[in-house]
Amino acid sequence: MGKLIVCQRKGKGSIFKMNLKQNSGSPKYVSLNLYEKNNYYKGIITKFLFDRVCNRPNLKIKINAPNFKFSYYELFIAVEGLYTGKTIFCGLKSKLSLGSVLPIKKCPLGSSICNVEEKQGDCGTIARASGTFCILTTLLCTKKSAKIKLPSKNLKLINFNCRATIGLVAGSGRTKKPLLKAGCKFYNMMKKKKKFPRIRGVATNPVDHPHGGGNHQHVGHSSTVSRRSPPGQKVGLIAAKRTGVKGHRIFFTVKENMKI
Repeated sequence: MGKLIVCQRKGKGSIFKMNLKQNSGSPKYVSLNLYEKNNYYKGIITKFLFDRVCNRPNLKIKINAPNFKFSYYELFIAVEGLYTGKTIFCGLKSKLSLGSVLPIKKCPLGSSICNVEEKQGDCGTIARASGTFCILTTLLCTKKSAKIKLPSKNLKLINFNCRATIGLVAGSGRTKKPLLKAGCKFYNMMKKKKKFPRIRGVATNPVDHPHGGGNHQHVGHSSTVSRRSPPGQKVGLIAAKRTGVKGHRIFFTVKENMKI
């Protein structure tokens, strides 16, 4: 008699909850106001804080806005090359320097920008992860829009009044550091509340998985299963219309004709 497979033993689970007790907070731009649309204000970097959720450094900025009587603090995403005591400019007429926040229409073509607003006034939603940035490719003044290249190399058309930060997000190269041992991977997955290690079905015994067993690792039968299969059998390609690489023969023939 077979055993319950891994996905059955794991069960349904609970709703994921992130531990936010030691988190620095969510960085975002100041809500768009008339003063920022027509002029600029400046702030001083007072402290660097680490964001445990996104694994990137954040900035704590002391802002002295002329339209407020008292100074206040805001959290911004840190950019490569900043330091404590540096002045950050925000607004339409702000200086073009590293870490400045200004509309995309004021950014030079080919510049690296991060924390870009997808819609005007949403306080930044694009390129916020560590080491990411967008590249401003074209400005369409007649349509009041700009075309940017995303970190995924796709092009996106947005309003050229949307705000962005000059530079790339700090903490680049974080994912390039090797884990070196399975123990580091275990704690990395435990932080994300995921199961580790994850064993392949063909590497198990026949009692543990429908794909297990054999003198060498192979499935042994069709890997497609019905949508109405019981939980112990519902593994592999579930209700697949087709299997294999799609259109690979046509691709190679077209490529050969292009060379000729």
